[in-house]
Amino acid sequence: MLKNNFLSRSLLLCVFVLPLHVQAETASFLDRYSVQRQTFLQLTALLESGEISEVKSRRSELNNYPLADYLDFLLLKKEINLHAKPGQMLEQVNQFTHDKRLHRKLLSAIKNRSAKLDRWQDYRQASKGDNVPVHPCDDLMSGFKAGNAIKFDKSNSVLWADVSRHTKRCDEAFAMLLSTVPDVPTGALWSRAVALLKRGDVKQTEKLLKYFNKRDRRTVTAWIEGVKKPEKILPSKTVRGDSVHHQEMAIELLKRWARKDLVAAHAFWRANAKRFGFSNKRTHETLSKYAVLAAKRDLPEAAGLLDRVEADRDVRFWRVRLALQAGDWARCLAMLEKLTKKEQQESRWNYWRGRCLEQQGFKLAAVKAYEGIADRFDYYGFLAADKLGKNYSFNMNQPVVSAAEVEALANSAQIARAIEYFLVDISWEGRREWNQALKTAAKEKYIAASFVAQSVGWHDRALAAMISAGERGALEALFPAPFESTVNRMSEEYSVEREFIYGVMRRESLFIADIKSSAGAVGLMQLMPATAKQMGKVLGIKAPKWQLIEGDLNIKLGVKYLDYLSGRFSNNIVLTSAAYNAGPSRVNKWIPKQTMAADVWAEIIPFDETRAYVQAVLFNTVVSQWLLNNGAVTRLQLRMPALSQSG
Repeated sequence: MLKNNFLSRSLLLCVFVLPLHVQAETASFLDRYSVQRQTFLQLTALLESGEISEVKSRRSELNNYPLADYLDFLLLKKEINLHAKPGQMLEQVNQFTHDKRLHRKLLSAIKNRSAKLDRWQDYRQASKGDNVPVHPCDDLMSGFKAGNAIKFDKSNSVLWADVSRHTKRCDEAFAMLLSTVPDVPTGALWSRAVALLKRGDVKQTEKLLKYFNKRDRRTVTAWIEGVKKPEKILPSKTVRGDSVHHQEMAIELLKRWARKDLVAAHAFWRANAKRFGFSNKRTHETLSKYAVLAAKRDLPEAAGLLDRVEADRDVRFWRVRLALQAGDWARCLAMLEKLTKKEQQESRWNYWRGRCLEQQGFKLAAVKAYEGIADRFDYYGFLAADKLGKNYSFNMNQPVVSAAEVEALANSAQIARAIEYFLVDISWEGRREWNQALKTAAKEKYIAASFVAQSVGWHDRALAAMISAGERGALEALFPAPFESTVNRMSEEYSVEREFIYGVMRRESLFIADIKSSAGAVGLMQLMPATAKQMGKVLGIKAPKWQLIEGDLNIKLGVKYLDYLSGRFSNNIVLTSAAYNAGPSRVNKWIPKQTMAADVWAEIIPFDETRAYVQAVLFNTVVSQWLLNNGAVTRLQLRMPALSQSG
């Protein structure tokens, strides 16, 4: 949905202290297409409401506007989706060739509309040419409808086996194919059986049994039983074999066994991996993986398993972490010595060397370890500075850029187009244009691009450009404070620090308002729709999924969720951050029974993503506070009190 947030975007400019020449240039960015921009927004709104004729009659008002052709694209797509005979739109679509990507989207729209209406002749017409999108399942059905002799060729076999790509149309098409083809290719049959069993789809796998010969049917039947009882089936002779499919299922059943009894699964694999034809390297990789998993699950056998496997990176790291968890400082030092030289130079392990030395009374050596990283601009550098009572190292540095460079970039066709996309809330298209324009940019161009983006309040592109330029001291671009009025209001209402809100926001989305994760999280605060709906009920506002890309709404719901978690975890920022990422139920299970230092707890979080998340949010929070409060910060050691279930 397009929405005119132009005024609110303009108000965001006060967030940055831009060079005067950039401030002067800003007015031209915003004013040069202001009339046509408003017309574009009006016409897209009319188009959404179905006023196609009026949009066509006013199209000439957008001549020379950078997004005029995008309105043409939207108009054609709207007409396609309403047309009873979509094939009749093909001639107009094939004239839209100046943007191949949008042309391909229009062809895709014709194919989708034709398939929906069962107009397969139209579908096949749209499938001719060089720029045609592939719709595997509909393409297969189209062949059937045309009366073509469809076979289990290589592409169809791969599609049949790849159940993750199937739509309802695929199931219909393959049902027709199976009814006409007497013999199913053996490779496709095995691949599909494995794919289905990995998903736990026993019923669909059972339907395949009739296609296997007697011997192979016994194997697949055993695999089916193994989905529920892997500990019974894996050791049996029935599933022995070293083919690719046997190996895939062996790994799958081992994974299922490990969920029930990881130690037993590990022992079985150590003794029997070669039976399935696995190389020594692959065997050791799997053994190491499960030893690390034992450590993450806090199993009593974990230390022994880690000591018995080959020491890859994760094994080395978790040997240190287990020693930290146990408070075995001498072993911690010994395990740190087994890291590679490159790993030992990392801030993380230098800090823990200092902690281990300090805990054993080697104060001078501990100070030396802390001093080695206390001036680093990262989470562990801040922790080390706390140990020494030193100021944090921010090293803020505003890079220099010429007015000519900024003006030239802002006036380039692609950047101008990208900015317009952003200003009319079609940011996903704007990012594509922007990234393409800077694909081979030099450092100076990235810096100029960051200033251009800052000047129109495009925070995520300003941040991304400065990262690409390698300017770590450009903190105002790297740690922006957008939607300031909303953040301040919600911070005051729910007593959630605004710097903490920004710390979470930066880690979650890098300030990309319309971002969506593969897991389904949406927006600046990366809210799951169910969580957003729940928080919306509490706030008395509607929170449909499609609206979650609106920044103000997303922040309101996200801050309310932070407030809920903060109350649940006694206002502890470490636990609240972890719960925001991994869920409160998991975090409850991770809280130690005995008192534990918060830096140790944050290091032994079993989820790699959550561990990195918590540390990043804490770091972001400190930097954001420093920027928002004119250099005043709450030190990490004050934000990270000791943890225990009683406290």
